[in-house]
Amino acid sequence: MILIAIPISILGIVGNIMVIFFLSFKIKKTMFTVYVLNITIADFSILIYLYTYFMLFLKPSLISASVSYIIELIYAVGCKSSLYILTVLCLERYLSVFFSTWYHSHRPEHLSVFFVTTLWTFSGLVSLVEYFACYPRFYIYLNENTLRCRIINLFQVFFEFLIFIPIMVYSTLAIFIRMQKKTQQTPPATLDISITATVVVFLAFDVSVKILNTIEFWFDAIHVPTFSVAVLFDTISSSINPFMYFIIGGFMKRTLDPLDCFLEKALQDGTLQEGTMVEGTQTHQEQLPQ
Repeated sequence: MILIAIPISILGIVGNIMVIFFLSFKIKKTMFTVYVLNITIADFSILIYLYTYFMLFLKPSLISASVSYIIELIYAVGCKSSLYILTVLCLERYLSVFFSTWYHSHRPEHLSVFFVTTLWTFSGLVSLVEYFACYPRFYIYLNENTLRCRIINLFQVFFEFLIFIPIMVYSTLAIFIRMQKKTQQTPPATLDISITATVVVFLAFDVSVKILNTIEFWFDAIHVPTFSVAVLFDTISSSINPFMYFIIGGFMKRTLDPLDCFLEKALQDGTLQEGTMVEGTQTHQEQLPQ
């Protein structure tokens, strides 16, 4: 699994660096690109941790306890932040589509920044509590049978499976159904396609591993090879999003533009297109004979 994951992680690191650079310096920021940027940073931190783990596996070496603590926490914070921020992105898009007038008139200007800051902080606090309750993930003395570790696991299952994941699935499903009702005159926004693809990948790789881990945690008699599968699935899930954005944006543009143009196209929410279409319709109506 690790030998398969190593080249994927290298490609993922390069792809995430490109997306972070483009969203930071090349592409105009919107309330949605702020979320995508922070999801990409979370995925990048996961890949850095996994690549470090892969190198230590291939060439074992001693590292200080403090360095080990830091990289373990980086991984945990990255995993949780990716889930939380992706959920809020889906919810914001759902509200902006189905309650457009109310949402845009009541939405604070810097709400995206507030949300991502709060979610990163919340992820850090949860990861710290989980870390000291159960010990690091890859340590041989991982102690999952203590009462405090089981309480933290219940807390995590409640927040992830009963709050965040249902909100993500419901919002994405509603967006997907709306996409199917679009006509050729009003094609779906590329942002909706990107969000749907990202959520499908997340459900296929991240959530499936979370379910297996939860089953194995609470039912000791069931032995599932979740560790090796989780390593590969984490790598794929954290690596694939940049390339999906480039493919979606490139397919919609059908030109040989730079990659940042493909990324920008993949994250367009359809406002410009719809405004142009409405303006064109009004001009055409003005030209009709009275």
